Order: sequence, then structure tokens, then C-alpha cells
Amino acid sequence: MQQTHKDFGCFIPCHNKIYDATNMVKEMIKNITDCKIPTKLVPKCPVCGGEMEVNLRKDAYFVQDDNWYKQDKKYGEFLDEVKNKRLLLLEFGVGFNTPGIIRFPFEQITYQNENCTLIRFNKDNCMTFLDIENRILKVEDDIKDIVSKL
Repeated sequence: MQQTHKDFGCFIPCHNKIYDATNMVKEMIKNITDCKIPTKLVPKCPVCGGEMEVNLRKDAYFVQDDNWYKQDKKYGEFLDEVKNKRLLLLEFGVGFNTPGIIRFPFEQITYQNENCTLIRFNKDNCMTFLDIENRILKVEDDIKDIVSKL
């Protein structure tokens, strides 16, 4: 799924659309004073006039626009396609905010497919709930250090 954290959505949300926040954020950064932005730069929903916020899946108010559903379908097709193939899954820093998107499916694929190995890079949450200890490599070092060494 290609969901970036630069997108804003209505806080409520009153409608299912997200907005590219790149220019808004650049303007905010240019106008920071004492670690604050001017009130006039706080994003407002163009539909209801309420506050907008970064569109993160943290509660029941996550906006799933048409692109989200398109990417979700592609991801589901990928998961179906690789079910019984020889596979190496690399999982970088996935926690428990939305485990049903990557973490649990990767564990399930590894559990069901003897030809699959999962490498989980996670400093704080390397544990697994399924019996896949013989097919999971847990890397509990800082991902930034690992990637910089690569």
C-alpha cells in the first residue's frame, strides 16, 4: 500500500478524500516561530471547515480513498500469488499499530509455506505469535544502523 504520511484528511472525517500536504507543510516549516506555526496555516477541511490532520491509521477515522482500495487489492493479489512459492519476506520495523496489514499476513504466509523465510527487523517487537521459529530470523538491532552498513 502506498500511503504516505504527508497526506491530510478531515479529522472527523466528513468525506473520503485525502489531500497532498506537501505544499502546506513546506509553508508551515518556512513560518515556524518558537516551534509554532501561525494559526492561519493550520489546515482546514474544504468540505466541513473542521480541522484536518495527518491521515494515519490510529483510530476509526482513517480515510480510505479510492487509491487505498486500489493498493489494497494489489496487495491482496500479491499475497495470493506468493502463497506456496519459495519466498523471503523482509519486514522492517512493523509494530502493532496495524498488524493486519503486514505483520500478521507475513507470519501467516511463513507459517503456511515451508518454503518461506521471514526476516523481521524490529528493535522492540520481534516476537511472533505463531510457531515459525525455524523460519524466522529476528534482527533486534537498530534498523538505521543496519541499513547504513548495507
